[in-house]
Amino acid sequence: MNCLFRLDHYQIESVAVAQNEAFDSSLVVHTGDISSAINIAPHLKEPGKYRLTLEVQVKPKSKKEKEFFPYGVSIRGRAFFSFKEPCLADQAEHTLRVNGAAILYGLLRAQVAQITAQSVHGQFLLPTMDFVELAKSKQEGKAAKGK
Repeated sequence: MNCLFRLDHYQIESVAVAQNEAFDSSLVVHTGDISSAINIAPHLKEPGKYRLTLEVQVKPKSKKEKEFFPYGVSIRGRAFFSFKEPCLADQAEHTLRVNGAAILYGLLRAQVAQITAQSVHGQFLLPTMDFVELAKSKQEGKAAKGK
């Protein structure tokens, strides 16, 4: 079953961008640890409406600041989605965890790009993320706990 949904609106809750003082621009490749947290909550009174919160952090790997990206980033946003037709709760959550999170991530990524465009090391795009793999990992984690 295909759960059709739309983005109603989104908000940026918080954003912090800090210059990496040890950044070495002469290196060809830069790296860092990226983590994310997704929270999905159904609307209390309106079926078919959900809030998705996404928090993303980009931090240097331990003792690898020179190889780290030019900025450390922490950003959190929330998006409000509604489904066109009734959709089972687990299907709606999966759809939002994969597609909704990807939509919100793109919006947060654009905000970081805009902020860093006028910063010391120039524009920084958050690395791409595979929300399909993240959803699979969550499902496998649930399955392992159920055993």
